[in-house]
Amino acid sequence: MKEHDIRPEALLKQYLQLSAEDAVTCFSDTGRVEIDCVACGELGAVWQFEKNGFAYCQCRQCKTLFQNPRPPIVAFEAFYKESKSSRYWADVFFPAVAEIRREKIFRPRVERLSAMCAAAGLDVQKLTDVGAGYGIFLDEWRSRFRDVSALAIEPSASLAAQCRSKGFAVVEDIVENVVGFDGTADLVTCFEVLEHVYEPLSFIRSLIKLVRPGGYVFVSTLGIDGFDLQLLWDKSSQISPPHHINFLSVKGFEQLFMRAGLEDVSVSTPGQLDVDIVRNALKNEPGLLDGQRFLTSLLADESHSKALQAFLVAQRMSSHVWVMGRRPLDEEAGK
Repeated sequence: MKEHDIRPEALLKQYLQLSAEDAVTCFSDTGRVEIDCVACGELGAVWQFEKNGFAYCQCRQCKTLFQNPRPPIVAFEAFYKESKSSRYWADVFFPAVAEIRREKIFRPRVERLSAMCAAAGLDVQKLTDVGAGYGIFLDEWRSRFRDVSALAIEPSASLAAQCRSKGFAVVEDIVENVVGFDGTADLVTCFEVLEHVYEPLSFIRSLIKLVRPGGYVFVSTLGIDGFDLQLLWDKSSQISPPHHINFLSVKGFEQLFMRAGLEDVSVSTPGQLDVDIVRNALKNEPGLLDGQRFLTSLLADESHSKALQAFLVAQRMSSHVWVMGRRPLDEEAGK
């Protein structure tokens, strides 16, 4: 898989331009408040850079990168409902790549995650997907496990309609507002949402409420320890406020999930695109690695690049992160 397979350059460029415009139109009149580290809760993060008018700080303790000071949550809620970039993603960007993502992302995702569940001894009879989008993950899971009882939680009216069209039960709301499904799922999944959420700790606790004792919560998201993010830093297209505001470290993920009340927390980074993302950035900005002769030579060689990507996965140094944890059997999660 290559970056341009799932993020075509022209579509990505337009999306990032609209995001930059929305940063001004949706947030220029809002106040901002200092927050603690979104992962470990530590005070006193260190300023790193500003992008689209949004400052990012890094936690001294766990090295998580997060947007701070932060506008109020009502500003973000309005942004996701009304912004041009959000509509562009839902109406133009994702539909253009939906089927290639089904092939390149969702089918392999089901294969890998089902193997993880089998290794954990988890029999998934009831599956809840939070931020279900177009329902492709649930669709692919159902094609492999036909008897699964699947629930989609999706706040977008248009995307919720897509999930219903595929025959899934749908709750059209944010997960924090969902009632009537506490402790019902064997597995709760959430893909590429955590980097967007205002309060990660309360969000993870909302996921935990939906899973039965002994069941599992699974999240995939972006992680700041990843090769492309560490190398490109503020120049990374992945750091795209107002959309992406949380980039936890591996240590930060472990601490966040344990603080939320999960046990047997595992963090892996099965990403495939770190090296390709950096190589594409070099094509657009040839002087990006001036003076780094060894790294430039390494990235220029296709076989070396493949070996480097495999190394990054093995060492948990890819920016695509999978986190899985179990709700305790003997106590209510989150207490």
